[in-house]
Amino acid sequence: MSRIQVKLYQTDNGACPYLNDKTWHNLSFQTSELPPDGYTSLLNQGFRRSGLSIYHPVCVGCKSCIPIRVDVQNFSQKKSQRRTWRKNEDVRVEHHPSEFNLQDFELYQRYQKDWHNVESPISEIEYYEFLIESPVTTEILRYYSAGKLIGVGWIDRLAELVSSVYFVFDPECVSRRLGVFSLLYEIEYTRFLDIRWLYLGYWVENSPKMNYKADFQPAQILRNSRWIPFEAQ
Repeated sequence: MSRIQVKLYQTDNGACPYLNDKTWHNLSFQTSELPPDGYTSLLNQGFRRSGLSIYHPVCVGCKSCIPIRVDVQNFSQKKSQRRTWRKNEDVRVEHHPSEFNLQDFELYQRYQKDWHNVESPISEIEYYEFLIESPVTTEILRYYSAGKLIGVGWIDRLAELVSSVYFVFDPECVSRRLGVFSLLYEIEYTRFLDIRWLYLGYWVENSPKMNYKADFQPAQILRNSRWIPFEAQ
């Protein structure tokens, strides 16, 4: 395996986006180049990626951010997921290398404003540094219905796994449950690649924003540096 030499630093990110009355701190490093096997090792130690920043939560008195991955080769859709899949049978998905695209950026801006109530407009450089810059192989997945762009997803492709990075959708299409559909599609795509694991980032118990990740079974969570079966409650 490739050896990586990095300089770690701690970041204070303000209020936790998942749990009330908590603050968010990361152990991070920046890199523009990262061997695929090196990033695989980091993912299996609980790290994640945001642009060129590789980070791991180190919040005082809190270990709620738990890495989770789906066993796509043994995954089967639940009844509600089958309904969502059928509801989006008209959706066409295109795969592209990581690149700046104005239509993607405008959808990202609209999603942040209308869905997350972000008041200040997201700049192109903020978007670029968050989702376009990457030290590993990243694909952009564009979701179309009747020729209209309704969703954009970002995934990292490695030899042993696929890592789901981010997804945005047109808020006017909320009834389609595109967030769920995008993960169902990523599961099928990972299965098509003959890869077993789709990494979903962190699962946070008791966080309404993260509840949906427990619906994708069978899955494993990372505890004490070991992947163990995750039984949804």
